[in-house]
This record gives sequence, C-alpha cells and structure tokens, in this order.
Amino acid sequence: MPHLSSNKIYSQSAKQFWVAWVGAIIWNAVTWFAIIKGGNNILRAFDENPIFYFFVLFPFIGIGVVISAIRQTLAWYKFGKTPVTLSPLPGQVGGHCAGYIGFPISEKGAKHAQLSLSCIRSYITRDSQGRSSQREKAVWQDRITLKPEKYGRKKMRLNFVFNPPAHLPATEPESDDYHLWRLHIKIPLPGIDFDRIFELPMEKATGQSIVTHQHNTLQSSEVVERQDTELGLIPKLRKTASGSQFYYGYGRSKGMAIALVTFGLFIAVFGHFFFDGFLDFLPATTGLMAIYVGLLALALFLLGLFLISNSLTVEVSLKGVRKQQRFFGYLREELIATNDIADIVVEQNGSSTSGNTTRVWYRLKLLRRDGSHIEVGDSLEGQSYADEIKQQMIIALGSSWQVGTVGIAKEMAKRPIPSWLRWLGKLLSYSFFIALLYDLNKMFPEMTEFLTQLWG
Repeated sequence: MPHLSSNKIYSQSAKQFWVAWVGAIIWNAVTWFAIIKGGNNILRAFDENPIFYFFVLFPFIGIGVVISAIRQTLAWYKFGKTPVTLSPLPGQVGGHCAGYIGFPISEKGAKHAQLSLSCIRSYITRDSQGRSSQREKAVWQDRITLKPEKYGRKKMRLNFVFNPPAHLPATEPESDDYHLWRLHIKIPLPGIDFDRIFELPMEKATGQSIVTHQHNTLQSSEVVERQDTELGLIPKLRKTASGSQFYYGYGRSKGMAIALVTFGLFIAVFGHFFFDGFLDFLPATTGLMAIYVGLLALALFLLGLFLISNSLTVEVSLKGVRKQQRFFGYLREELIATNDIADIVVEQNGSSTSGNTTRVWYRLKLLRRDGSHIEVGDSLEGQSYADEIKQQMIIALGSSWQVGTVGIAKEMAKRPIPSWLRWLGKLLSYSFFIALLYDLNKMFPEMTEFLTQLWG
C-alpha cells in the first residue's frame, strides 16, 4: 500500500459529472445525427421489421442521460468536495474502519443517512477471441443507517464505525485481479440527494495496531433502528408464547424479481420479432432457436414470479425450529428438533449493482448434525444485520443449546441414468446441427438449380 500523506479521502464526483456530460453529448449527437440523416430509411426499416421500433427509445435515453448529468453537476456545487476523514488510517481489516464526514448544509431535512462498506474484487476476463472486459464482484458488505447530527452553524456531520472481519483481504494495488474497499454514503435530502462513493485504504490489523487504537474513542452517530427504515421490513420479528417468529413476507425481493420478469418479457418480445424475419429462410433452425429463447424467457419470468410471490416463516423456540414456506397457497413445512441442530451460519447469497448502489444479500443456513442443511432466512442486507438475526435465533433456542459437530450427510444412492434420457440429451446437443441439415436439404433443389445456371 502506498504511503498516505493525509487521512482525508476524496470521492471522484468532480470527474464523474464531467464524464457524464461528455457521455450525454456524444450519445445525443450520434442519435440525432442518425435521425436527421437517415429519417426516411429509418421509417422504411420500421415498416419492414417491427423490431426496429426498439430504437425509438434512444432519444428518450438521451434525455435521461442529460438529466442525470445536470443532477450530478448540481450535487457537486451543492456539497463541494466533502472528504471522508479516516481514523485510524488506514482502516483496519479485522479491526475498525472508522471516521467522519462533514457537510456544508444544515441537518434539517436529513432524516437518516445510509452507509455501506463493501469489499470488491475487480478482475479482467478474456473471451475466446482474446477480448478483455473488466468485471467486479462484491465479496462482503455491511450496511448501517445513521442520523446526521448538527455540527457548528448550518453544518452537519456523520461519525461512522464498521468492523470488517479479519478473513477479508486488504486494499491491493491495481492489477488484472485485485481487491478494493468502497464506502457508499447516501442521504435523501430535499432537492438533490447526497450520493457518493469513496475508495478507502484498508490494511490487515495487527495485534499492536489494535491495542494502539483501542485507546482512541470511536464515535458513531445515532444508529437508526432498521424497523424505522425500508430495510427493516425484513424480517418482521414477533414474540410468541413458545419463542420468536421471524416472518419474511411476500415481495421481499421485489427489486430483483421485477428485473427478472422485465428481462424475461423483453427477451420474449425481442425474440418473437427477431426470429419472425428468418422463418422463411431457415424455418427449422430458426424455429428451434426461437423455442430455446422462449424457454429461457419463461424460466426468467417464473423465477422472478417465485421471488415475489413466496413467504417464509421461521419460528424458533426451546423445542427447535419450525419452517413454513408458502408459494401461491402451497405450504411446505419442516420441523427440526433442538438436539438435531448443529449450528446456524451466515452466507452471502446474492448481490446487485444499480448506478452507485451495490447491495449484498445474506442468508441464514441451519446445519443439522448429520451434515444436511435448510435455509431459515434470506434477503438480509449487510453482514452485521444477518449476524444480529442469527444471534436472536440462538437466544430463542435457549441457553442449554450449544454449537455441535457437523457430520457427513448421507449420500443418496446414485441411480443410473436411463438410456432413453442419455439418448435424449445427445439429441438435444446436436439439435441445431440436425435442424440446419434439414433446412439445407429442403433448399437443395433450389441450390442445385442456382449452381447449374451459374456454371451453365
């Protein structure tokens, strides 16, 4: 890690709004140049193939890009540089990542601030043709919601503290495959929101550094309970006569579900218009491709429908865990006795990125002593919140329960694959080749006639 001369960390907002303006100008210039120069040809293309109507969206996308650039510019002039001050510097993996940020505005109107600290793996992938693309994957994330506090005259401040686990990597130099840490701060405000990302230097905490910084008082602004934010809807906790009930209601993954349903519908509509123009040329091959694309669209649609239309209820008591999952009225129930529970673990089970926002979801898995497991919690945003729900479940199991050893799950006897299923798999793997040969065979007389006239 390079030497750090200051504990002030700046975002890339100044560069981002200039990049946004360059992108907006280029997009709109190319779009309107194509519309003006190719007006009649575009209208003719619309008549020949309805798929070209998708390009009608391009001018509206251009308007959206301009609006985004304007908002980023106004945000820059409203908030200025607003650096994050880290203390200790660098942040500690296995210790504390703490600091504060000050704002040149009053805390009035700022009900809460959402902060997320993420460990990101950035790497380069290459395809079969040698083309490379940059990809990112969220390795870990924690989220907190804080209440901004008054700091001086017409100013406000946020003090934050995160505790990254020791097993995570430190900040690494840029390469084809490296890790970085990002702090995302978002504050809903009247007019323009504060929404910025800061890349933080992080190092592995040593015993000496932890002892050194223990003497410093780590301050945090008032933490807003999750029940008072939109994130607190998952799960709903209710005390029962026997223990605690955790309810994960319908629509808890509505963002991902809507995205999957929309993408599935888009693929279905796009595929319909796209393949319709080739049915007269290669009917069997094109029809087979249309079927596969349709099945993919259907799978995405059904997956999105499942995410938004199932509920999960987990009741934990001294007797054990009762899990009830409902999907369109169908109930699936499982009972696990306390003496059969070996442990409850937290696992990452999904992530998404939209604009500046990266979200990581965690789930809770109950491990049985025989090595099998079931899911008893999902859609939990942030490591600390997942750990909190896990701890509440452990408390509900009672003080007599202890973490046990996990055995090896009994493997089910492997049944041989039927021969007809093997042949079906082979047939499907060669289906496109067979369809293409069929189409070429149908076209053989025409091809023969064409070649005869050509050579004659």
